[in-house]
Amino acid sequence: MNWRGTAVLALLLAIGVAAGFGASWVLGKNPSGDGTAAPVPASPSLPVDPVPELLPDPPTPALETGVPLVSQSVGAGDFRMTLPVPKGWTFSENSLNEWQWRPPGQPDFGYVLRVEQVLSNRRSIEWTLDRRIDELREDETNVEVLDQTNDSLHFTFITSNHLRHGYLRWLDLTGSDNAQVEIAVTGREVDDPGMADLIARVGSGIRLG
Repeated sequence: MNWRGTAVLALLLAIGVAAGFGASWVLGKNPSGDGTAAPVPASPSLPVDPVPELLPDPPTPALETGVPLVSQSVGAGDFRMTLPVPKGWTFSENSLNEWQWRPPGQPDFGYVLRVEQVLSNRRSIEWTLDRRIDELREDETNVEVLDQTNDSLHFTFITSNHLRHGYLRWLDLTGSDNAQVEIAVTGREVDDPGMADLIARVGSGIRLG
């Protein structure tokens, strides 16, 4: 072999050594997938409703249990009904089949009673309750169901940076197996005992006519 052949052979050997060193360095920095697989944490994590900074509730006295009730009639014709409502509370008509009562002069984010006739839905109480849970989670944030029976719901949610407690109850007044009346009481955590007492007493006293 002449000197040129020797030089070419030496050059090829040098290139081979350099390539081998480079490959080993790359593999050392980025090891292969051999070995036990481990889960990789997701980024970002599963989406959840962040809890906003809560604002203080109005400092008005808590809703008491056993507030005096008086009878009041609402609706018209076949949709007329009589029910017990808190004495002295301000009455307002939200629509032809929905009514509301709240203490006079109460600031926002206090407590309120709402009654609605849902006769036209012709749905069972069970269906109405399940659907309302879905609606709450669609329309409100940070909804948490605290208690549930076959005809009632106690839950919390956050609106306008205020933590709210809500009670819902559905009634069948004619034995049709359908929800005909929805009662709702909404307020603060401090109002919880009074709201539970109020919705039970209003619900037990509603009648058609």
